[in-house]
Amino acid sequence: MNEMVIESTIKSLQWIYAIVIALSIGEAFKQFVPVPNTDMEKCRIQWDRLPSLAALLILVVPFYHGMTRYFCEMYYAHGTDASYGKWLLFDCAAFTVEAGLFFVLARSLSSALWWRFNGTIVALLCLDIVWGVFVWNLHQCPMISPWVIVNVCAVPLLVGVYMIFRNRATRLPLLASCGVLVVLLARTLADYWAGWEFYFPKVVDVAPPYSILNGNIQNVI
Repeated sequence: MNEMVIESTIKSLQWIYAIVIALSIGEAFKQFVPVPNTDMEKCRIQWDRLPSLAALLILVVPFYHGMTRYFCEMYYAHGTDASYGKWLLFDCAAFTVEAGLFFVLARSLSSALWWRFNGTIVALLCLDIVWGVFVWNLHQCPMISPWVIVNVCAVPLLVGVYMIFRNRATRLPLLASCGVLVVLLARTLADYWAGWEFYFPKVVDVAPPYSILNGNIQNVI
């Protein structure tokens, strides 16, 4: 019974992050296909927001995937100890703030706001780096080390995109958004490449289950 109670506590806090992420994705698509202000106005797709929408989706997939894998490894696979509550609250607080930044991204899809979109991603990655380093060292969690390293490499690239286009924002906002998209695509590919075994654990062969029928042992498969 105690294990069931602990599992329900972990899942309830984990779902907070999932809900905010879901709201962020929904808001992003609303920004991409906004509701007309009047009945006479046609619903038009904001194509200039497509690069930022793609960048957001490319970034949210490894973040959500990584969160679920982290919770599985830290609180399910290896069990919990007496201090699990403090670590759980710390992890959920960090993930919830990150989910809130995803919502800010969802509200910044316009190519004219590429600088805010880019800056929010930098803030998101920096927060994730601080959390990752803290967990990596104090919680003895080396499995997320590739996650942290990839984020550390991505931040200077995003800063470089800002430095390149900051004086050309009035002329090339769409190109700047595409630059952010390219960096995040490279970041996600590197993330999955470096942490493949973390994201997709190896399948462990287990003996097939057996049953006893009429005194004889039979393979049920």
